[in-house]
Amino acid sequence: VIHAAIHKARPDVNCVFHTHTRAGVALSAREEGLLPISQHAMRFYNRLAYHAYEGIALDLDEQKRLVADIGPHKAMILRNHGLLTCGATVRDAFEEMYYLELACQIQIDATAGESPVTLVPPEICEHAAKQFEGSNSYIKNRDWKALLRMLDRKDPSYKE
Repeated sequence: VIHAAIHKARPDVNCVFHTHTRAGVALSAREEGLLPISQHAMRFYNRLAYHAYEGIALDLDEQKRLVADIGPHKAMILRNHGLLTCGATVRDAFEEMYYLELACQIQIDATAGESPVTLVPPEICEHAAKQFEGSNSYIKNRDWKALLRMLDRKDPSYKE
């Protein structure tokens, strides 16, 4: 239901990741959603969609609402459920998920104490988000190759 809907609606998307990590699900249950409190969260500032929980994703009629909710974004928080990212390549979708998951972990940790968190002003959030959009493709290609080498060492069976 989830993956097929996005693949059908978004010709720019060749890969969709969907996770149920502890931090991702915990944050998906927080009313305020992802807060602009870390550099990793900034890449999603005004670039993150939300989809309300409708039960286990088995009903095909939910697809149209998923597609409407994600719109042009590459990342979405599925309320009370988990995280979703997509991209033109596996590498692109993975990078989005990696940083969204990290932003969730940081927020869960930062809000666990009694002290209030510091929110970054909107103009700085938008500036940082634009910086992430313009990040260097040379760096992107290098980090992906390094991740694949690490995976080759750890468990080359993914190639089978």
